[in-house]
Amino acid sequence: MKTKAWYVKAPFDFELREGELEEIGDDEVLIRVKACGICGTDMTTAKTGAADWEPIGHEISGIIVRKGARVQHVEEGSSVTLETSTFCRTCEWCRDGRYDLCNRGPSFWGRSFSMGFAEYIVAPKEVVVPFEGLSFAVASLVEPLGVAVDLTETVDIRMGDDVLVVGLGPIGLMALRLAKLRGARKIYAAARSHSVKRIETALAFGADEIIYTDKTPLETYAFDRGGVDRVLVTAPPSTIPSAFKAARTGGVIGFIGIEFGAGANITFDANEFHFKKLQLRASHATPALFFPKCIDLLKSGVVDGDALVTHTFGLERFADSMKELRDDRGSAIKMVMVND
Repeated sequence: MKTKAWYVKAPFDFELREGELEEIGDDEVLIRVKACGICGTDMTTAKTGAADWEPIGHEISGIIVRKGARVQHVEEGSSVTLETSTFCRTCEWCRDGRYDLCNRGPSFWGRSFSMGFAEYIVAPKEVVVPFEGLSFAVASLVEPLGVAVDLTETVDIRMGDDVLVVGLGPIGLMALRLAKLRGARKIYAAARSHSVKRIETALAFGADEIIYTDKTPLETYAFDRGGVDRVLVTAPPSTIPSAFKAARTGGVIGFIGIEFGAGANITFDANEFHFKKLQLRASHATPALFFPKCIDLLKSGVVDGDALVTHTFGLERFADSMKELRDDRGSAIKMVMVND
């Protein structure tokens, strides 16, 4: 069958293409895409371009149109969301119980003509997760919420910890909310003062203090305890040295982010890092995990998905919406494509 799908090549150079989807195999499903959120990874791809024209979009929810003969856990007509990747179950990592380190399982990434910003997509059964009781727009948040869960698990926030969140995009805001749920004593949120909507949401999600980094650098901010126990960095790598300064002795810094070129490199005082007994931990949520938990968090309202989805748009407006998000991140949190 034919579908329309957005492709990217050069920086913010997009093309809506029409192409043919292959017939699904016995272990695959055909999904009508109902919603797909714009992720920071999509913005990075749009900023840097691709080696060749490639499809884009991975924060997906939709409806099963057809399923293969060996697909048993969902039915045609089921509402589903998609894990970006999964573990293989047979490698040494998986057999030793470290499936979180395995990325060899099935994925829809680059698998067929289309990805998330499209009308239809083909996906392997292993990444298909059914849900009920959520709008498709909010269900598209399940994947990034899984990333936020991975980040908070990685830094191991404990009851009574003081926590700093650097970067108030959707993942940072969800991680902030999760830190509150895990019993943080005080939560600081760092953002530039023009990010009004994100700051308002941070306060609603449980932030106790806002640090306006364009006015007061993290290095000079007067934290209650002289620093924080945990730092969640969802901003570019260049912010990591400042996070080291903000951490108190024994602090743990978790980082998730992607940058290419010179921006991927940082320098810091290794002696300070050593004598403060700091830890830097990388969070990279592949394979995708925690989907049932994330569905429950959104369905119960414990994480307010509706507060995060600030803009929706149709398939035809994807290119314009990407440019709008690039030019105005102050008023937007999560922009989601919604197909009728």
